[in-house]
Amino acid sequence: MALNDLVGHGRVHRRFYTDPAVFEEERRRIFRRVWLWLGHESQVRSPGDFFTARMAGERVIVARHTDGTLRAFHNRCMHRGAEVCAAASGNARSFVCPYHAWTYRTDGSLASVPLDQGYGAAFKEARARELGLEPVARLSSYQGFIFGSLSPSGEDLETYLGPDVRAAFDNFVQRAPDGTIELAGGRTVQRYRGNWKLQIENSIDLLHPRILHRSAIGAADRVDHGGGRPSIEWDIVKANGLTLREWDGLRIAALERGHCWMGGFLTKAIDAEREDPVQKRYREAMVARHGEQRAGEILSFNRHNTIVYPNLFVNSRLAQIRVLQPVSVDCTEQHGYIFRLGGAPEGMFESSVRMVNTNNSPASIVTSDDHEIFERIQESLATGDAEWVDWSRGLERESNPEGTNELPMRNQHRAWAAYMGA
Repeated sequence: MALNDLVGHGRVHRRFYTDPAVFEEERRRIFRRVWLWLGHESQVRSPGDFFTARMAGERVIVARHTDGTLRAFHNRCMHRGAEVCAAASGNARSFVCPYHAWTYRTDGSLASVPLDQGYGAAFKEARARELGLEPVARLSSYQGFIFGSLSPSGEDLETYLGPDVRAAFDNFVQRAPDGTIELAGGRTVQRYRGNWKLQIENSIDLLHPRILHRSAIGAADRVDHGGGRPSIEWDIVKANGLTLREWDGLRIAALERGHCWMGGFLTKAIDAEREDPVQKRYREAMVARHGEQRAGEILSFNRHNTIVYPNLFVNSRLAQIRVLQPVSVDCTEQHGYIFRLGGAPEGMFESSVRMVNTNNSPASIVTSDDHEIFERIQESLATGDAEWVDWSRGLERESNPEGTNELPMRNQHRAWAAYMGA
Protein backbone atom coordinates (compact mmCIF):
# COMPACT_ATOMS: atom_id res chain seq x y z
CA MET A 1 0.00 0.00 0.00
CA ALA A 2 1.41 3.40 -1.01
CA LEU A 3 1.61 5.90 1.85
CA ASN A 4 -0.99 8.26 0.40
CA ASP A 5 -3.36 5.28 -0.01
CA LEU A 6 -3.62 5.12 3.79
CA VAL A 7 -6.16 7.96 3.39
CA GLY A 8 -9.38 6.78 1.75
CA HIS A 9 -12.76 8.34 1.00
CA GLY A 10 -14.04 9.26 4.45
CA ARG A 11 -11.70 6.88 6.23
CA VAL A 12 -8.05 6.29 7.12
CA HIS A 13 -6.11 3.05 7.55
CA ARG A 14 -5.09 2.25 11.10
CA ARG A 15 -1.41 2.23 10.03
CA PHE A 16 -1.95 6.01 9.71
CA TYR A 17 -1.65 6.09 13.52
CA THR A 18 0.30 2.94 14.43
CA ASP A 19 3.10 2.20 11.94
CA PRO A 20 6.59 3.37 13.08
CA ALA A 21 7.78 3.41 9.45
CA VAL A 22 4.93 5.75 8.53
CA PHE A 23 5.90 8.03 11.42
CA GLU A 24 9.50 8.27 10.21
CA GLU A 25 8.28 9.17 6.72
CA GLU A 26 6.02 11.86 8.23
CA ARG A 27 9.04 13.49 9.81
CA ARG A 28 10.85 13.44 6.47
CA ARG A 29 8.04 14.34 4.09
CA ILE A 30 5.95 16.70 6.26
CA PHE A 31 7.84 18.10 9.25
CA ARG A 32 11.11 18.58 7.40
CA ARG A 33 9.37 20.45 4.56
CA VAL A 34 6.83 22.81 6.12
CA TRP A 35 7.20 25.95 8.25
CA LEU A 36 7.29 25.10 11.97
CA TRP A 37 6.76 27.58 14.81
CA LEU A 38 9.88 28.13 16.93
CA GLY A 39 9.11 31.04 19.26
CA HIS A 40 8.50 34.77 19.44
CA GLU A 41 10.71 37.79 18.85
CA SER A 42 10.03 39.03 22.39
CA GLN A 43 12.34 36.19 23.50
CA VAL A 44 15.27 37.63 21.54
CA ARG A 45 14.99 41.41 21.81
CA SER A 46 18.68 42.24 22.35
CA PRO A 47 21.93 41.10 20.73
CA GLY A 48 23.02 37.86 22.38
CA ASP A 49 19.50 36.84 23.42
CA PHE A 50 18.73 33.24 22.49
CA PHE A 51 16.36 30.38 23.09
CA THR A 52 16.44 26.71 22.16
CA ALA A 53 13.60 24.86 20.46
CA ARG A 54 12.76 21.68 18.61
CA MET A 55 11.64 21.16 15.04
CA ALA A 56 10.99 17.79 13.40
CA GLY A 57 12.67 16.12 16.38
CA GLU A 58 15.85 18.19 15.98
CA ARG A 59 17.25 20.68 18.48
CA VAL A 60 17.91 24.20 17.29
CA ILE A 61 19.17 27.51 18.69
CA VAL A 62 17.52 30.81 17.74
CA ALA A 63 19.65 33.87 18.51
CA ARG A 64 19.80 37.63 17.96
CA HIS A 65 23.21 38.34 16.43
CA THR A 66 25.26 41.45 17.11
CA ASP A 67 24.07 43.05 13.87
CA GLY A 68 20.44 42.71 15.02
CA THR A 69 19.51 39.88 12.66
CA LEU A 70 17.79 36.68 13.74
CA ARG A 71 19.74 33.47 13.21
CA ALA A 72 18.84 29.81 13.73
CA PHE A 73 21.12 26.80 13.62
CA HIS A 74 21.24 23.18 14.68
CA ASN A 75 22.28 22.67 18.29
CA ARG A 76 25.11 20.26 17.40
CA CYS A 77 28.83 20.89 17.56
CA MET A 78 30.58 20.35 14.25
CA HIS A 79 33.47 18.59 16.01
CA ARG A 80 32.05 15.51 17.75
CA GLY A 81 28.34 16.25 17.59
CA ALA A 82 27.72 17.25 21.22
CA GLU A 83 24.84 19.55 22.09
CA VAL A 84 26.33 23.03 22.23
CA CYS A 85 23.72 24.84 24.33
CA ALA A 86 21.77 23.12 27.11
CA ALA A 87 19.99 26.24 28.39
CA ALA A 88 16.38 26.94 27.42
CA SER A 89 17.07 30.66 26.99
CA GLY A 90 19.40 33.44 28.02
CA ASN A 91 21.93 35.94 26.73
CA ALA A 92 25.39 34.93 25.51
CA ARG A 93 28.31 36.43 23.63
CA SER A 94 29.08 32.96 22.24
CA PHE A 95 28.15 29.31 22.55
CA VAL A 96 30.84 26.99 23.91
CA CYS A 97 30.66 23.25 23.38
CA PRO A 98 30.99 21.53 26.79
CA TYR A 99 33.02 18.65 25.33
CA HIS A 100 36.10 20.25 23.70
CA ALA A 101 35.31 23.98 23.98
CA TRP A 102 34.77 24.73 20.32
CA THR A 103 33.29 28.22 20.48
CA TYR A 104 30.66 29.67 18.14
CA ARG A 105 29.43 33.23 17.64
CA THR A 106 25.74 34.12 17.82
CA ASP A 107 25.50 33.85 14.03
CA GLY A 108 26.74 30.26 14.29
CA SER A 109 30.20 30.90 12.85
CA LEU A 110 33.17 29.21 14.49
CA ALA A 111 35.09 31.69 16.66
CA SER A 112 37.85 29.62 18.25
CA VAL A 113 39.17 26.11 18.83
CA PRO A 114 41.64 25.10 21.58
CA LEU A 115 45.07 24.19 20.16
CA ASP A 116 43.83 24.56 16.60
CA GLN A 117 47.34 23.96 15.23
CA GLY A 118 46.82 20.31 16.06
CA TYR A 119 44.26 19.93 13.28
CA GLY A 120 46.56 20.54 10.35
CA ALA A 121 47.18 23.30 7.81
CA ALA A 122 43.90 22.90 5.93
CA PHE A 123 41.85 23.38 9.10
CA LYS A 124 42.03 27.18 9.21
CA GLU A 125 40.83 27.43 5.62
CA ALA A 126 37.89 25.12 6.33
CA ARG A 127 36.86 26.91 9.53
CA ALA A 128 34.98 29.77 7.94
CA ARG A 129 33.45 27.71 5.14
CA GLU A 130 32.41 24.44 6.75
CA LEU A 131 32.80 24.31 10.50
CA GLY A 132 30.25 26.81 11.75
CA LEU A 133 27.03 25.51 13.29
CA GLU A 134 24.73 24.16 10.60
CA PRO A 135 22.10 26.83 9.84
CA VAL A 136 18.40 26.08 9.69
CA ALA A 137 17.59 26.19 5.98
CA ARG A 138 15.03 29.02 6.23
CA LEU A 139 13.98 31.41 8.97
CA SER A 140 11.16 33.94 8.86
CA SER A 141 8.61 35.64 11.11
CA TYR A 142 5.11 37.00 10.86
CA GLN A 143 3.80 39.53 13.41
CA GLY A 144 6.78 38.58 15.60
CA PHE A 145 6.01 34.83 15.54
CA ILE A 146 9.18 33.04 14.40
CA PHE A 147 9.04 30.05 12.06
CA GLY A 148 11.75 27.87 10.60
CA SER A 149 11.89 25.32 7.80
CA LEU A 150 14.41 22.54 7.26
CA SER A 151 13.74 22.67 3.52
CA PRO A 152 15.88 25.09 1.50
CA SER A 153 13.05 25.64 -0.98
CA GLY A 154 9.30 26.05 -0.90
CA GLU A 155 6.62 28.65 -0.30
CA ASP A 156 7.47 31.78 1.68
CA LEU A 157 5.96 31.95 5.17
CA GLU A 158 3.08 34.32 4.41
CA THR A 159 1.97 32.22 1.46
CA TYR A 160 2.19 29.05 3.54
CA LEU A 161 0.05 30.53 6.31
CA GLY A 162 -2.56 32.00 3.98
CA PRO A 163 -4.95 34.89 4.75
CA ASP A 164 -7.19 33.10 7.28
CA VAL A 165 -4.29 31.95 9.43
CA ARG A 166 -2.55 35.32 9.17
CA ALA A 167 -5.78 36.91 10.43
CA ALA A 168 -5.44 34.94 13.67
CA PHE A 169 -1.89 36.22 14.22
CA ASP A 170 -2.98 39.75 13.27
CA ASN A 171 -5.75 39.63 15.86
CA PHE A 172 -3.32 38.28 18.45
CA VAL A 173 -1.26 41.47 18.21
CA GLN A 174 -4.23 43.80 17.70
CA ARG A 175 -5.67 42.70 21.05
CA ALA A 176 -2.75 44.37 22.83
CA PRO A 177 -3.73 47.98 23.62
CA ASP A 178 -0.22 49.25 22.84
CA GLY A 179 0.31 46.89 19.89
CA THR A 180 2.99 44.71 21.51
CA ILE A 181 2.86 41.20 22.93
CA GLU A 182 5.36 39.24 24.99
CA LEU A 183 5.75 35.51 25.45
CA ALA A 184 5.70 35.38 29.23
CA GLY A 185 5.40 33.01 32.16
CA GLY A 186 6.47 29.41 31.96
CA ARG A 187 5.69 26.57 29.60
CA THR A 188 3.31 23.68 30.15
CA VAL A 189 4.47 20.30 28.86
CA GLN A 190 2.18 17.28 28.63
CA ARG A 191 3.11 13.91 27.21
CA TYR A 192 0.61 11.25 26.17
CA ARG A 193 1.11 7.75 24.80
CA GLY A 194 -0.55 8.25 21.45
CA ASN A 195 -0.03 9.46 17.90
CA TRP A 196 0.32 13.21 17.25
CA LYS A 197 -2.56 13.25 14.73
CA LEU A 198 -5.05 12.28 17.44
CA GLN A 199 -4.50 15.67 19.11
CA ILE A 200 -4.58 17.76 15.95
CA GLU A 201 -7.86 16.08 14.96
CA ASN A 202 -9.37 16.43 18.43
CA SER A 203 -8.79 20.17 18.55
CA ILE A 204 -11.23 20.80 15.71
CA ASP A 205 -13.74 18.06 16.72
CA LEU A 206 -16.92 19.76 17.95
CA LEU A 207 -18.92 16.61 18.66
CA HIS A 208 -16.81 15.34 21.56
CA PRO A 209 -16.74 18.17 24.17
CA ARG A 210 -20.19 17.65 25.72
CA ILE A 211 -19.71 13.88 25.67
CA LEU A 212 -16.08 13.34 26.67
CA HIS A 213 -15.83 16.26 29.10
CA ARG A 214 -19.10 15.69 30.94
CA SER A 215 -17.34 15.08 34.28
CA ALA A 216 -15.40 18.35 33.94
CA ILE A 217 -18.60 20.21 33.04
CA GLY A 218 -20.33 18.72 36.07
CA ALA A 219 -17.44 19.72 38.34
CA ALA A 220 -17.64 23.31 37.08
CA ASP A 221 -21.39 23.36 37.67
CA ARG A 222 -20.87 22.27 41.28
CA VAL A 223 -18.33 24.96 42.16
CA ASP A 224 -19.66 27.11 44.98
CA HIS A 225 -18.74 30.75 44.44
CA GLY A 226 -20.29 31.81 47.73
CA GLY A 227 -22.71 34.08 45.97
CA GLY A 228 -19.88 35.94 44.24
CA ARG A 229 -19.06 36.34 40.59
CA PRO A 230 -18.08 33.02 38.92
CA SER A 231 -14.55 32.87 37.57
CA ILE A 232 -13.99 33.14 33.83
CA GLU A 233 -11.86 30.02 33.70
CA TRP A 234 -14.57 27.88 35.23
CA ASP A 235 -17.12 29.35 32.85
CA ILE A 236 -14.88 28.24 30.01
CA VAL A 237 -15.00 24.69 31.34
CA LYS A 238 -18.79 24.94 31.53
CA ALA A 239 -18.94 26.23 27.96
CA ASN A 240 -17.97 22.72 26.86
CA GLY A 241 -21.50 21.79 27.92
CA LEU A 242 -23.22 23.47 24.97
CA THR A 243 -25.98 21.31 23.56
CA LEU A 244 -25.12 19.18 20.54
CA ARG A 245 -27.38 21.39 18.46
CA GLU A 246 -25.42 24.46 19.62
CA TRP A 247 -22.15 22.77 18.70
CA ASP A 248 -23.60 22.01 15.30
CA GLY A 249 -24.33 25.72 14.84
CA LEU A 250 -20.70 26.85 15.19
CA ARG A 251 -18.65 27.82 12.17
CA ILE A 252 -15.76 25.73 10.90
CA ALA A 253 -13.40 26.30 7.98
CA ALA A 254 -11.10 23.94 6.09
CA LEU A 255 -8.23 25.79 4.41
CA GLU A 256 -5.39 25.01 2.05
CA ARG A 257 -2.36 22.99 3.24
CA GLY A 258 -4.39 21.30 6.01
CA HIS A 259 -4.96 24.48 8.05
CA CYS A 260 -8.40 25.05 9.59
CA TRP A 261 -10.27 26.98 12.27
CA MET A 262 -13.35 26.70 14.47
CA GLY A 263 -15.59 29.46 15.77
CA GLY A 264 -15.57 30.53 19.39
CA PHE A 265 -17.87 28.78 21.83
CA LEU A 266 -17.08 30.61 25.07
CA THR A 267 -20.46 32.37 25.32
CA LYS A 268 -20.73 31.81 29.07
CA ALA A 269 -17.24 33.19 29.59
CA ILE A 270 -18.14 36.27 27.55
CA ASP A 271 -21.12 36.89 29.82
CA ALA A 272 -18.85 36.59 32.86
CA GLU A 273 -16.33 39.00 31.34
CA ARG A 274 -18.97 41.71 31.06
CA GLU A 275 -19.13 41.77 34.86
CA ASP A 276 -15.38 41.48 35.41
CA PRO A 277 -13.64 44.76 36.44
CA VAL A 278 -10.32 43.72 34.84
CA GLN A 279 -12.06 43.05 31.53
CA LYS A 280 -13.83 46.40 31.77
CA ARG A 281 -10.52 48.23 32.23
CA TYR A 282 -9.06 46.26 29.34
CA ARG A 283 -11.89 47.25 27.03
CA GLU A 284 -11.52 50.89 28.08
CA ALA A 285 -7.80 50.71 27.15
CA MET A 286 -8.69 49.22 23.76
CA VAL A 287 -11.28 51.93 23.09
CA ALA A 288 -8.80 54.63 24.11
CA ARG A 289 -6.30 53.23 21.59
CA HIS A 290 -8.57 52.33 18.67
CA GLY A 291 -11.93 54.02 19.19
CA GLU A 292 -15.19 52.27 19.98
CA GLN A 293 -15.87 50.84 16.51
CA ARG A 294 -12.40 49.47 15.79
CA ALA A 295 -12.02 48.08 19.33
CA GLY A 296 -15.32 46.28 18.89
CA GLU A 297 -14.16 44.79 15.59
CA ILE A 298 -10.92 43.49 17.12
CA LEU A 299 -12.60 42.01 20.18
CA SER A 300 -15.39 40.42 18.16
CA PHE A 301 -12.89 38.21 16.28
CA ASN A 302 -14.33 35.01 17.68
CA ARG A 303 -12.34 31.86 17.03
CA HIS A 304 -11.25 29.17 19.41
CA ASN A 305 -8.58 27.11 17.65
CA THR A 306 -6.88 28.23 14.47
CA ILE A 307 -4.77 25.24 13.46
CA VAL A 308 -1.58 25.72 11.47
CA TYR A 309 -0.96 22.27 10.04
CA PRO A 310 0.72 20.11 11.10
CA ASN A 311 1.28 20.99 14.75
CA LEU A 312 0.32 24.52 15.93
CA PHE A 313 -2.81 25.82 17.71
CA VAL A 314 -3.41 29.57 17.94
CA ASN A 315 -6.00 31.17 20.25
CA SER A 316 -5.75 34.96 20.17
CA ARG A 317 -8.68 35.47 22.53
CA LEU A 318 -7.00 33.50 25.30
CA ALA A 319 -3.50 34.78 24.31
CA GLN A 320 -2.37 31.17 24.06
CA ILE A 321 -0.36 29.00 21.68
CA ARG A 322 0.09 25.23 21.80
CA VAL A 323 2.52 23.22 19.70
CA LEU A 324 2.79 19.46 19.26
CA GLN A 325 6.18 17.76 19.34
CA PRO A 326 5.86 14.20 17.96
CA VAL A 327 8.30 11.94 19.84
CA SER A 328 7.46 8.57 18.29
CA VAL A 329 4.54 6.91 16.54
CA ASP A 330 2.83 6.41 19.91
CA CYS A 331 4.22 9.27 22.01
CA THR A 332 3.51 13.01 21.71
CA GLU A 333 4.31 16.11 23.73
CA GLN A 334 2.08 19.18 23.82
CA HIS A 335 3.84 22.43 24.78
CA GLY A 336 1.73 25.40 25.85
CA TYR A 337 2.66 29.11 25.96
CA ILE A 338 0.86 32.28 26.99
CA PHE A 339 1.45 35.92 26.11
CA ARG A 340 1.20 39.20 27.97
CA LEU A 341 -0.67 41.92 26.07
CA GLY A 342 1.17 45.23 26.16
CA GLY A 343 -0.91 48.00 27.73
CA ALA A 344 -3.49 45.61 29.20
CA PRO A 345 -4.21 45.39 32.96
CA GLU A 346 -1.93 42.86 34.63
CA GLY A 347 -5.02 40.99 35.71
CA MET A 348 -5.50 39.97 32.07
CA PHE A 349 -2.26 37.99 32.15
CA GLU A 350 -3.16 36.46 35.50
CA SER A 351 -6.50 35.42 34.02
CA SER A 352 -4.70 33.80 31.06
CA VAL A 353 -2.52 31.80 33.47
CA ARG A 354 -5.58 30.56 35.34
CA MET A 355 -7.37 29.64 32.12
CA VAL A 356 -4.39 27.66 30.82
CA ASN A 357 -4.00 25.83 34.13
CA THR A 358 -7.68 24.95 34.16
CA ASN A 359 -8.04 23.97 30.51
CA ASN A 360 -4.67 23.14 28.90
CA SER A 361 -2.11 21.97 31.45
CA PRO A 362 -1.06 18.81 33.29
CA ALA A 363 -3.47 19.89 36.05
CA SER A 364 -6.40 20.39 33.66
CA ILE A 365 -9.57 18.40 34.19
CA VAL A 366 -10.33 18.95 30.49
CA THR A 367 -7.11 17.98 28.71
CA SER A 368 -6.72 14.92 30.92
CA ASP A 369 -9.92 13.56 29.35
CA ASP A 370 -8.50 14.08 25.85
CA HIS A 371 -5.15 12.46 26.58
CA GLU A 372 -6.79 9.50 28.27
CA ILE A 373 -8.97 8.84 25.23
CA PHE A 374 -5.98 9.21 22.88
CA GLU A 375 -4.13 6.51 24.80
CA ARG A 376 -7.14 4.21 24.70
CA ILE A 377 -7.43 4.74 20.94
CA GLN A 378 -3.74 4.00 20.41
CA GLU A 379 -3.98 0.74 22.37
CA SER A 380 -7.23 -0.33 20.69
CA LEU A 381 -5.97 0.26 17.15
CA ALA A 382 -3.43 -2.52 17.72
CA THR A 383 -6.22 -5.06 18.27
CA GLY A 384 -8.79 -6.76 16.04
CA ASP A 385 -8.83 -7.28 12.30
CA ALA A 386 -10.68 -4.15 11.11
CA GLU A 387 -8.22 -2.10 9.04
CA TRP A 388 -10.02 1.24 8.62
CA VAL A 389 -11.08 4.12 10.90
CA ASP A 390 -14.24 5.99 9.90
CA TRP A 391 -14.19 9.73 9.15
CA SER A 392 -17.39 10.03 7.09
CA ARG A 393 -19.54 12.38 9.19
CA GLY A 394 -20.78 15.13 6.85
CA LEU A 395 -18.94 13.71 3.85
CA GLU A 396 -21.79 14.62 1.49
CA ARG A 397 -22.27 18.12 2.99
CA GLU A 398 -18.80 19.62 2.72
CA SER A 399 -19.92 22.67 0.75
CA ASN A 400 -22.01 23.95 3.70
CA PRO A 401 -20.64 22.16 6.76
CA GLU A 402 -22.29 22.19 10.17
CA GLY A 403 -20.09 22.49 13.25
CA THR A 404 -19.83 18.75 13.89
CA ASN A 405 -18.96 17.96 10.28
CA GLU A 406 -15.65 16.09 10.11
CA LEU A 407 -14.54 18.15 7.11
CA PRO A 408 -11.59 19.88 8.90
CA MET A 409 -10.14 16.52 9.91
CA ARG A 410 -10.59 15.08 6.42
CA ASN A 411 -8.91 18.24 5.15
CA GLN A 412 -5.93 17.42 7.38
CA HIS A 413 -5.90 13.86 6.05
CA ARG A 414 -5.95 15.07 2.45
CA ALA A 415 -3.04 17.42 3.15
CA TRP A 416 -1.20 14.52 4.81
CA ALA A 417 -1.76 12.35 1.73
CA ALA A 418 -0.53 15.13 -0.58
CA TYR A 419 2.68 15.58 1.41
CA MET A 420 3.30 11.86 1.82
CA GLY A 421 2.65 11.09 -1.84
CA ALA A 422 4.87 13.88 -3.16
